[in-house]
Amino acid sequence: MKILLKASWQFFMRQPAQLALALVGVAAGVAVVTGVALMRNTMLDSLDAAARALAGDNSLRIEAPPGTALDEQVFSELLRQPGSPALIPFISERVRSADIILELLATDPISASAGQTLAAHRGTATGLLANPRGVIINRATAERLAVTADEQVSVRIDGRTTNLDILAVLAGERWLDNRLLMDLSGAQQLLNMSGRLSWISAPAGSGAWLDEHLDARLKMVESSDRIASVERLTSGLRINLTALSLLALVVGLFVVHSVLSFLLVQRRRQIGLSRSLGVTPGQLRLWLLLEVSALTLIGTLFGLVLGTELARALLVLIQNPSAELYGMVTGQQILPSRTLYLGILGLTLGLACLSVSGLIASALRIPPGQLGRGSTRTTSPGRLWLAAIGLAALGTIVLLTTSHLVAALLSLFLWLSACAIVVPGLAMALVGGIRRLGPGSLAGRALGMLAASRQRLGPSMAALSLALGLSAGMALMVDGFRSAVDDWVTRLLRADVYLSVQGESISPAQFESIQSDWAEFRAVSSVRQFRRADGTQLVGYDLPPVARQGFEFLAGGETEDWHRFDQGLGLLVSEPLARRQAVSLGESIALTTPSGTIERPIVGIYRDYANDSGQIAVAGAWFRQWFNDSSRDSVGLYLAPDHRIPDLIELADRLDLAPSRLDLTLREEVRRITLGVFDRTFRITQALALLVGLIAVISLVSALMALGLERRREYATLRALGLTRGGLTRWVLTQTVGLALVAALLAIPISALIHAVLSLAVQPRAFGWSVPLEFTLLPWIQLLPIALTAGLLAGLIPSWSIGRLQAAGQLKGQR
Repeated sequence: MKILLKASWQFFMRQPAQLALALVGVAAGVAVVTGVALMRNTMLDSLDAAARALAGDNSLRIEAPPGTALDEQVFSELLRQPGSPALIPFISERVRSADIILELLATDPISASAGQTLAAHRGTATGLLANPRGVIINRATAERLAVTADEQVSVRIDGRTTNLDILAVLAGERWLDNRLLMDLSGAQQLLNMSGRLSWISAPAGSGAWLDEHLDARLKMVESSDRIASVERLTSGLRINLTALSLLALVVGLFVVHSVLSFLLVQRRRQIGLSRSLGVTPGQLRLWLLLEVSALTLIGTLFGLVLGTELARALLVLIQNPSAELYGMVTGQQILPSRTLYLGILGLTLGLACLSVSGLIASALRIPPGQLGRGSTRTTSPGRLWLAAIGLAALGTIVLLTTSHLVAALLSLFLWLSACAIVVPGLAMALVGGIRRLGPGSLAGRALGMLAASRQRLGPSMAALSLALGLSAGMALMVDGFRSAVDDWVTRLLRADVYLSVQGESISPAQFESIQSDWAEFRAVSSVRQFRRADGTQLVGYDLPPVARQGFEFLAGGETEDWHRFDQGLGLLVSEPLARRQAVSLGESIALTTPSGTIERPIVGIYRDYANDSGQIAVAGAWFRQWFNDSSRDSVGLYLAPDHRIPDLIELADRLDLAPSRLDLTLREEVRRITLGVFDRTFRITQALALLVGLIAVISLVSALMALGLERRREYATLRALGLTRGGLTRWVLTQTVGLALVAALLAIPISALIHAVLSLAVQPRAFGWSVPLEFTLLPWIQLLPIALTAGLLAGLIPSWSIGRLQAAGQLKGQR
């Protein structure tokens, strides 16, 4: 075995480019998987990081009922009770600094510094008491904001800009990532939350005491429940990203398969001699598996390092969307995980050995003593088509027999596997067809050489077609989804302008003044909402007839249904809620109100892309009666004919408010903001699709370099017959561009498949909403320049490598 391993080392040293490409392919695939996994872990770890650091692991959280504020008096009363545990009050609010979303976290520095986390910084923490506009940040946040201690950071809160003094920049303290730590009283003043708190933290073991002393209207939430809630909210996003990363790993393994396939052909003589000298099939299998494992291990180690850096870049892409969609402020410091690294290493080694099992079986069939290159046994096209049909049928069964998201992704993987099986044969048939258009030309002869190398080029063509198909399929889905969101928000936004008060709700008196005294507006709508314990939103709507036209109903919503809704005899629910809770028209939903539980039937299911947890709509009059809440979050104003929208100062004066506290947003501005959030959300999936495409280009480069080395005598003959180095470069580039264009052509049906599964199965199961299946030509038109670029890039290295070979030496048979 030592002799065999030494022979492997010598062989790889003679083929450094192929070895490098194999390592790059594995490293790139592993890097994407690692980066996504670390990013997912950081997202979840960031959820309760500050609460765990300041209040202890598994701390309990005392919160007010949904839709109401937590009175600061609750904290004072609990502290005065005998045996009171160590309670810590908190305020949390999202703020913006330029384009960065941060969490403004406020607490009582004396109570918080009694714990272990701030014990070392007690002087700094209590210094917050002397400066109500002072904040503490950590080094990672300071670097992101490009500020230092004793400087100021400008933040935007409820539409107004204010400067906060940076009192200290702490080293480490990951829980402070993207957070500004502030004194409680200063934050109450800054946020107009005088006498109010966001929550109160209590030690993990204080549950029994709190059960005895806590007001029944307040609720006690455990840390595990909060984490589980966010896991449910973000499950669709995290699973989609994981599926994309695993696809990148599979494409990377195509590179390994392509390289080892070439090396097997080159070593048929060596294997035949080894067999004749007594090497058993078991030793041969072990030898080749050790080679694969060594290549994969080295590539994986590089990939783990690259993936750790990639995770930081991915976090930058996901930070704002996660804050805007889920209210999560994510960290930015990656915490390496030994368990994760070992798991990815084991997965990659297993998949690599599985991907070359067919090559090893082919090597075992080489007879002892065979010294020529010989022929490689190939699977008959009939068997390949049967295997592809079987995988496609299995994918269809998996999709139709279960409604789970993982099943939809598994079925997509099975269909793509079927595509990967048939793509090489189809690609070579297309290459042959193109060659016949000009058999005597340089291009025809160059493509003719490819037609005889199906085994070599097959994996790379499959990888490139899948990568291009993924890119176009994602673009089709995103374009169709964006168009659906645009249509939905344009239809929904019926008011000319939307009005709200920064940091406060609109009082009943203010709403009455708007409704009765503002002659410029022919109608007024209003919204009051809060998030329930299960993450769904309960919304109280006051809707004039013009506003009701904005609802797009998937079921119900007829005139009599609106009548029942107005009478408090029925509820409207969004499509995501209906899907997630598996409820349909006519079924009842229970609402917990201060006076008891109320059950009402569903009279309409409407399309909604704003909240993937779901939404329950109640008529405003009944919402105010059931929940004893007469305030509004915002109002929509419908302009009367021949009137203009009053300016902000005039409207603020009518409401007896400072103009800086009033938000007046035009309909088109709401649409622009909504689409902006959408575009930022899908930026990360587009980045991952690009990475998969780059790995596929590496696979094509690897295959063409292998082809050049394998057929170097033929290239040398062409040089001897008068083909110049420039002509040889054009020859190779013709091959690469031709293959890339064929791959782009085959990517069109693959992209249509990906678009259909993502839109009709993955989106509804991941987020609860349906996306209309629409096809646009632009993503397919864009495949042409992408394929040309990929083909040109893929041809540069092989053409340079082949052009460097000395024709005389190759014709003499030198290595």
